[in-house]
Amino acid sequence: FLNQGDIADLGFKNGDWVDITSHFGSETRTAKKFMIVSYDIPRRCAASYFPETNVLVPISSVAGRSNTPTYKTIRVTLLPTTEAVN
Repeated sequence: FLNQGDIADLGFKNGDWVDITSHFGSETRTAKKFMIVSYDIPRRCAASYFPETNVLVPISSVAGRSNTPTYKTIRVTLLPTTEAVN
């Protein structure tokens, strides 16, 4: 889910398929073949369903006191999907 303004700024449109890549330190992880859905959320934010995008969360990225995975703060980039869309 992305803000409509961000979708346009990135050169995508509602319904396009993308691969989502997270960035943590020198590590990257990719979740493939996700459809962009325009949603009323703040600019420069994205939302997705879990467990489908759990792969984006590096095991070493945890909150200081609780040691829980940092699901709410993940830097991502979007690129057109590299897999066939049925």
